[in-house]
Amino acid sequence: MAFWDNIFRGAKPEQRARVGKFDSQTIAREMGITYRNHITVSPEGALAISTVYACIYRIASTCASLSLNIYERDGREVTLAESHAAYDLVKYTPNPHQTAYEFWENLYVQALMHGVGYAIIARDNRGNPISLNPVHYYDVEPKVIDGERVFSVKDVGVVFPENMLELCNMGRLSPLRVHAENMGLAKAVQDYGSDYFANGARPTGILTPANPMKKEQLEALRESWQSATSGVKMLPYDMRYQSQSIPPEEAQFIETRKFQAEEICRIYSVPPDLVQLPGKSTFNNVEQQHIQFARHTITPWAIRLSQEVDRKLVQPFDRPQIYSRHDMTDLFRGDMAARASFYREMLNTGVLSINEVRAKEDLNPVAGGDTHTVAVNQIALDTFQAYSAKISTNENTGGI
Repeated sequence: MAFWDNIFRGAKPEQRARVGKFDSQTIAREMGITYRNHITVSPEGALAISTVYACIYRIASTCASLSLNIYERDGREVTLAESHAAYDLVKYTPNPHQTAYEFWENLYVQALMHGVGYAIIARDNRGNPISLNPVHYYDVEPKVIDGERVFSVKDVGVVFPENMLELCNMGRLSPLRVHAENMGLAKAVQDYGSDYFANGARPTGILTPANPMKKEQLEALRESWQSATSGVKMLPYDMRYQSQSIPPEEAQFIETRKFQAEEICRIYSVPPDLVQLPGKSTFNNVEQQHIQFARHTITPWAIRLSQEVDRKLVQPFDRPQIYSRHDMTDLFRGDMAARASFYREMLNTGVLSINEVRAKEDLNPVAGGDTHTVAVNQIALDTFQAYSAKISTNENTGGI
């Protein structure tokens, strides 16, 4: 299933109008927002704005690339719960048609565009999940029946909350609808540039004749003027040209496009550097920007999803011993020098063994590499207490 095919499936104009209490007009009324520009941009249309596409892609692809695992806790011991029913679903094959990466990426895109992404959970007779099936946002309508919240799904019917996996943005709000005016301005500036260059990079204007002209003369003049698509246009005799458009430099075209791009980055909490926007990034602060992106943008999304997985895919009697968690290690990895320094410190303090370090670098274990050591002569932890007592005894008796 192609990445964008599932996103646009069923997105018909009449369905876009029935998004319930989460449509842009209702949001505007509830939040006291007054839209002043008249350029309306649908969530799908907003993807034509390059910065919107780049921000959504950056967040969705990064989150989908994080390994989501199911763990089992037994006292202080934590192991992968590979035999759990949800393990293969979240890590490898959520359904027969998608890989885990494609499935999660699609779910994140839906949430980033519309405020919430949906997937129906199919279960066996014992209530264990057996597949996760994506449903397009426009095919789902939340309802309240007899005081209970349910979902009316096109071609499926009523789905109860425990069988609907939901990935929600803050307040279930669509960033593209809440910030519709920003999107409209960005699209207006983009369209202005497109129209300007389509006109041969010449401002539009009015030709005014000194004397009245017949209809045939006007038609001939219009055809002659419009056919001159390049080069210098000759002004007909007794004609006066008056420019009607503002040149790009006076309209601050470049500055406005850049500012709107930065506004969109601010909406999605994505550093401009990550969507190839020129800015004030330097070699020294780029890494810090990436860490901030991981900490303040990716981590909240990962927590939203893992908590929803725990709530819907793990049986109540298995919690909290069984739980899900993203592997964020790769997201916070530094360069080779930083990783070498980190591993050295973890080895010297006995936090990690040699084989644990090798596993983090996707290397095979070595013989004897499971022993944890400390910096004092790199001795094993289980003999450190005896060694310490021996040193104390020698110091007290003056021995060696």
